Amino acid sequence: MLAFLLAQLLLLTAAQDAQVVAPRSYRPEFENQRVRVTRVVYRPREKIAVHDHPANPTVYVYLRDSGPIRFVHFGDEPFTLTRPAVRAGGFRLSKGAQETHSVESLTDQLTEYLRIEFKGLAVDRQVWHGRFPPEPRAARGRAGEKVRYEDKQVRIARVTCAARRTCAGLSGADAASLLVALAPARLKSDGAGTEVVLLLGQTMWSEAGAAPTFANASDRPAEFLRIDLK
Repeated sequence: MLAFLLAQLLLLTAAQDAQVVAPRSYRPEFENQRVRVTRVVYRPREKIAVHDHPANPTVYVYLRDSGPIRFVHFGDEPFTLTRPAVRAGGFRLSKGAQETHSVESLTDQLTEYLRIEFKGLAVDRQVWHGRFPPEPRAARGRAGEKVRYEDKQVRIARVTCAARRTCAGLSGADAASLLVALAPARLKSDGAGTEVVLLLGQTMWSEAGAAPTFANASDRPAEFLRIDLK
C-alpha cells in the first residue's frame, strides 16, 4: 500500500499541462482571452502519460468516428472512465473540473477531436451537460442553421452552406463566435474577394458583428459548428 501511495504521489507531482507532456497528441489550435482550443489526436492503441487539464467549462467536438478511450483519473478520489465510441460531427458539453489523468486508446481507429475551453465562464451546471450526436445522414447537406444548444451565455448551432452560394450564419450577429469546420471548406469574402481555406477542425474567431460575409467557393456543401458567446 505504501509503495502504491508513493507511486501515485510521484505521478501527481510530475503531472503538468497536456501540451507539454504530449505535444504530438495535444496541439494548440487557437487561443484568445475567452477561449482555448486544443486539437487532440490519439494514435491507435496509444498511451498518454499523466497530465493536467484546468477546471474550465469545455465543449468536445468530435472530428472523426472513433472507438473507446480509457481515462485513469488520479487525486483524492481516483477512478477510471471509458469514453464510448463517438461519431464525427457530434459534440459533448463538460462542466469542467481540475483533472489529472492518463489516457489509453482502446481502438484501432485514429481518434481526433477539439477540446474547446471557455476562460472565466461560470456556466449553469444544471443545464450545461449532454451529448449531442451528429445530424442524421439524410439531413446532411441541407443549407441552413440549426441551434443544437442554447442558454443565457452560450449558443451552439450547426451551419450548412450550399455549394457556390452565400453562407448565412457563419457568425453570431449578437455575439462573439468561434466557427469550427466539420469538413474541409473553401470560403470567399463577398466584399474583398479574400479566400479562406479551413481544413477539418480548423477554427475562425469573430467578434460580435465584425465578421465579413462569405460565400462557399467549393462545389460541395460546407458544414460548421458555430459557438456563440453572448
